[in-house]
Amino acid sequence: MNKILVPVDFSDASSNALSYAIQLFGASSLEITILHIYGVKSSGALIMKNIDGILEKDAKQKMDELLKNVQKEYPDVVFKPKIIKNYAVSAIAAMGDRGNYDFIVMGTKGASGLKEVFMGSIAGGVVSKTSAPVIVVPANHAYRPLEKIVLAVSGSPFSDAKVIEPMRKIATLHQSKIKVLHIADKKTPQIEKALSAIEDLNPSVDYAFGTGNTNKDLNEYLKKDFSGLVCLIRTKKGFMDRLLNESVTLKQTFNSPVPLLILHD
Repeated sequence: MNKILVPVDFSDASSNALSYAIQLFGASSLEITILHIYGVKSSGALIMKNIDGILEKDAKQKMDELLKNVQKEYPDVVFKPKIIKNYAVSAIAAMGDRGNYDFIVMGTKGASGLKEVFMGSIAGGVVSKTSAPVIVVPANHAYRPLEKIVLAVSGSPFSDAKVIEPMRKIATLHQSKIKVLHIADKKTPQIEKALSAIEDLNPSVDYAFGTGNTNKDLNEYLKKDFSGLVCLIRTKKGFMDRLLNESVTLKQTFNSPVPLLILHD
């Protein structure tokens, strides 16, 4: 049974991520923990208690409504609601680190300028702190059959083949074709390491020699290449790290037109 953690804030973006998770992993043999986190900062304990009570009551009402809708639409899925008071990023990351979930699936909204967007900033924070595989679903992204997965890598893809097992699991489930995308200044022999680890999946290779702006080059490639999912591997000095360093904030990484599967090495 696949066990998935889906944090929600009851927005359209998080509801869309929940629907995406169900369609991606299939309704049979699927358990989804729907997590809502609330919390406020206040200097007065009495004020905080009163506000927390209101927030918790409101969250329970919205969770009941959400459960009613999804259970009706997907009766074969096991849904486990969870409402807690905590800091969202640290709580979600910690739950992922305990190893009870195969994936965390989160929705994100597009950001413009310096505007802070809740689920966008939360998703970025979780990616940077958890060791669990995270799937980030862009707002308004409609699920489509996963015919192709792009594994975007740098010169040194990953340290061990086990790192990409979550991608292998999804690819096997959907019989997806794998394309290894190497964005770099020139071809490097290390790319063969990425191929050897997934040679049984018969991957193809594509090279993108771009502007030096990795974030821009990847997004431009994805606009031309109709893939269903992009897999990135986050290492201390790897491809994902370059993407983050080129962004003003973590949330700007998530301008991808397709969902991202982010793994950790």
